[in-house]
Amino acid sequence: MSQSEHPNRQSPSTRTPQHRGGFFKALLSDASANTLAIGAAAMVPLVAMVGGGIDASRFYMAQSRLQAACDAGALAARRAMDDKTFTDVHQGIGNGFFDENYPDGTFGLTGLQRAYNGTSDGEVKGTASGKMPTSLMGMFGYDEFDLTVNCQADINISNTDIMFVLDVTGSMNCPDDGSSCPGGNNGNTEASNARLKGLRTAVMSFYDTVELATSANARVRYGIVPYASNVNVGAELVAANSAWMASDAVFQSRWAKYDGTGEYEEVGEEITEIRNRRNESFVERIEDVVKDVGKNKCKNKYRPDDYEEMVTALGTHQGVNSQRVEGDFRYTNYTDNNETLERGEAFWSWSKNGGGANRTCTYGWDVYRFTADVDFDIVEEGDPIEFDEWVYTSLDTASPPGGSNPAGSPAGWESVNVRDFYGSSRQAQVPVGSNGAMTTLRWDGCIEEAETVATTTWDPVPVGALDMNINLVPSNRDERWKPVVNNIAWERRNSDNNAVTRDVASSERSSQSRPSYSCPRAAFRLAELENTTTASTDGVMRTRKDLSNYVNGLQGRSNTYHDIGMLWGARFISPRGIFQSSNESAPNGDAISRHIVFMTDGNLEPNREVYGTYGIERWSRRVSGDGETATTRTAHRERLQAACRAARNENISVWVVAFGNFRDPVTNLPAVPQNLTDCATPGRAYVATDSAALDKAFKEIAQKIAALRLTA
Repeated sequence: MSQSEHPNRQSPSTRTPQHRGGFFKALLSDASANTLAIGAAAMVPLVAMVGGGIDASRFYMAQSRLQAACDAGALAARRAMDDKTFTDVHQGIGNGFFDENYPDGTFGLTGLQRAYNGTSDGEVKGTASGKMPTSLMGMFGYDEFDLTVNCQADINISNTDIMFVLDVTGSMNCPDDGSSCPGGNNGNTEASNARLKGLRTAVMSFYDTVELATSANARVRYGIVPYASNVNVGAELVAANSAWMASDAVFQSRWAKYDGTGEYEEVGEEITEIRNRRNESFVERIEDVVKDVGKNKCKNKYRPDDYEEMVTALGTHQGVNSQRVEGDFRYTNYTDNNETLERGEAFWSWSKNGGGANRTCTYGWDVYRFTADVDFDIVEEGDPIEFDEWVYTSLDTASPPGGSNPAGSPAGWESVNVRDFYGSSRQAQVPVGSNGAMTTLRWDGCIEEAETVATTTWDPVPVGALDMNINLVPSNRDERWKPVVNNIAWERRNSDNNAVTRDVASSERSSQSRPSYSCPRAAFRLAELENTTTASTDGVMRTRKDLSNYVNGLQGRSNTYHDIGMLWGARFISPRGIFQSSNESAPNGDAISRHIVFMTDGNLEPNREVYGTYGIERWSRRVSGDGETATTRTAHRERLQAACRAARNENISVWVVAFGNFRDPVTNLPAVPQNLTDCATPGRAYVATDSAALDKAFKEIAQKIAALRLTA
């Protein structure tokens, strides 16, 4: 190729440099030799960028892991605190949880340090730090990074309603270690280490745990429903709206049957007392003479008795003091003031006047008249109305029996006013006393449920089971609650052989069997409690001291009916139903967290001869339909599940604590019975073998309700 064929190419010897003044300038001007150098120079920022990304990623992963470990330690330490006091034990717990979550050397971290401490407000604060060596960034003078994180945890509760549903049956008097119970399994004697004593302590520990976590602007309320064979909710119902209680009720009781015409004819009068004698004067001497009478005969036969009698004719008297019937005679006692009376002062004398026919007996009265105040009986003879026999039956006060009794019979069931039980005295007159006499009975506050369906199938709840509607607001007789009244109820047995009968039973005996009865302490609705040691003077639940006094007054009695406890716990806390106006919202407008804490020490134990929330099951048969023990037990067990479902459907958390010797049938280890597990919100069932375990369980529930959380 000739030179003319490549006009722009020059030989090296003749090429002119593009840049003078140095190698890099020449390199820049030399198009044939600068590619490698440019590539090498470009690697420097590329290494910095990639190395920085790798180290930054390691840094943020280490920081995230370190923060999570710090948070875990703070939460664990705070959860372990019973109150606001932070100790070395809590420090150790925090460190232990940190170490589990961030083992030494993770991500190459060196010089790892962590520490936790508590504040006067009960918060737990923590800090963790260390140094993380770099990788590629060491080429640029960055050998390590400092890592520091902070964490803070507290328990802080917002608007919360807590309803305790507490088993106060007879077995709660038994020792918490499972040893023999004083007075038997349902004895009335509390053991020195009774489960009931452990319950009292646990409730107060629960309150104190929540109180420590309550924020200043939150509303926390407490309520309690003690239950056994009855629930005592009547006082709260009457106070809220007495129209929710029925005007008439059905009782398994008795009425008195009478006979006789009640017709009398007056036969005389008898003075019973003379008072304030005054203005006495002599009136006359009345005498008579008999001849030929010996002295002794004159004295013993003819001598009269002194007398006092009313002079005025009988008329309208000032008032009846009393009336009594003795045999065929009726005595009506009156009082008349300023009546005129005569008094006859008897005398006798005898003279012989020579004897024989001349013997003379003279006798009579010196009569005096005076004024006085007088009590006297009008005496009548006739056919009195008398008690004949008792008739034992199912008795409806809306259509009371006794129509066959004669007119004028003593007042009977027709005069009973059930609403008198809801008055301030909680008393009414009921004719179940001796021979049908009116007697004063007092209502303790326990109630009989609304109309129901006798079945063992409760999922779904059958139509007509008004009693299982936790949001029931009564508006008619079937829906209203009725009073359970001690001493009003009687069993029915055949008078010949004392065998149980559902037929009407007549008997002259007043010794028919009585059902067992027990009414626990009155339940109280949700209330805010001030954290003070002073009790309210008016008895209203307002303070911690009131709560303490209340639980200290709980007593163990009667049998175990879980369903009625859960039913009324749900009614008391539901955002709908009878207490909707006070339950559906909080004053600050924030949401309300609702919780039922259900504690029992025993399995369901209905007794068909207990007078309780559904009458006397052996005779009333409102639950079982047949009055049999097996059917009754099954029905109550399924009713419990229905009540629990109803509560959970209202977004109420149900916590269950099985307190006592509950064991898994396979492993024989402590375990919550299946029916109680099924009742609880998932994951919220506990077993406590003794009082210490119960206290621990209540505290743990309180802490979980109190929403343990990170605050920084």
